[in-house]
Amino acid sequence: MKTTPTDAHLARIFYSVLIEQARSHPGQSIRYKELLNRAKRAYPNDEVVQSAIPIGIGRRLEVIVQFVRDHHLPPLTCLAVNESGHPGASYRPVTGSWQTDMDSVARYDWAEWHDRWETHIDAVKKAATPLKRRTEKAALELVHQAFLAKQIPRVQQDVKAQLVELLKDGLSVEDAARELHLGAG
Repeated sequence: MKTTPTDAHLARIFYSVLIEQARSHPGQSIRYKELLNRAKRAYPNDEVVQSAIPIGIGRRLEVIVQFVRDHHLPPLTCLAVNESGHPGASYRPVTGSWQTDMDSVARYDWAEWHDRWETHIDAVKKAATPLKRRTEKAALELVHQAFLAKQIPRVQQDVKAQLVELLKDGLSVEDAARELHLGAG
């Protein structure tokens, strides 16, 4: 299943709620509905959060599962449980049992991972956001504006053509410049 920008947005918020749950209620689970209610209380003006429903939480938690798995961290999402008070059918204990997983989450110092999580979730959201193609005219104007703002250096015509093509494909000026190994002007 492809991750959407909404999945990434909600995963960022659920991650912070789960971290707070681990810190303030060590070794205790939180039902999906309460996880969502806490997120809604914490972000009352966020339309994505306010329109979220408990049924979609599992796919949003998968974004967190992948992060903790990739970094060999305790299984943070083990704290989130269904209405029966137990993890969903797809849950597999990492440290032997669900309770020991919750205990390992509670003992872990999550603060050191905050910046890495933010970088990860930004990348997930960016990868999930479809690129919007531009016209040649719009791409040329972006190149001109980027040069004036000293975001890119003066380049040869063939490099400029490559830059325009990348911008037409929907890349940002920063990403296109990075792909072409262009430094700031």
